[in-house]
Amino acid sequence: MQANIKHPDIDDTVKVTLTPSPAGILRSTFLSDPEVIASMPALYTHIQSLLNPTWFYLSASPYNLYPFLRSFLHANYPKGTILLRDASWMDLSGFLLSLTMGTEAYKTGEMDKVHGWLPNRKVLCVGDSTQSDPEAYGNIYRKHNGWVKKIFIRKVTDVAEMNKEEKNSPDRFEKAFKDVPKDVWQVFEDPNELYAAVDALKAI
Repeated sequence: MQANIKHPDIDDTVKVTLTPSPAGILRSTFLSDPEVIASMPALYTHIQSLLNPTWFYLSASPYNLYPFLRSFLHANYPKGTILLRDASWMDLSGFLLSLTMGTEAYKTGEMDKVHGWLPNRKVLCVGDSTQSDPEAYGNIYRKHNGWVKKIFIRKVTDVAEMNKEEKNSPDRFEKAFKDVPKDVWQVFEDPNELYAAVDALKAI
């Protein structure tokens, strides 16, 4: 797959957050030492060496967190553009709300922008099951036919506040990826499961 874009999510995709709550996201960013998802840096290094993509790190976190996320990402993952949501420290309630509300619409809108900038590139999307990544990526696949070539969704199983039965149910993924070919999307728990699928992208 040449001339491609890599579109990963951040929280619980490349960085351990382990909570869907706004307070927990802030705590994992500011008060705890940031921790990578096990085996994910090695996978991203493999993708970088194999495909040499343009990286966009997409998160619903507010732009105020940019310095912290940039330091973490650049220390552990290939460098790329970080796309964050507008929010202000001046309105704490709105700031906290922005961490978890409306993530599907926000991420779909940001990916629409990237498609507008780079409509002829090929896209690999990586996200997780904690919020709305499957739905957002499914929307983008259906909206921009042929743009997204592969979707990887990390099945998150270690978040206490998350309804794992609902978020990780096969029905949820089938609904999110309606009309998306089954060979395009893959749900995984261990990043080591993905190497064969990544290697296959070289021929696309």
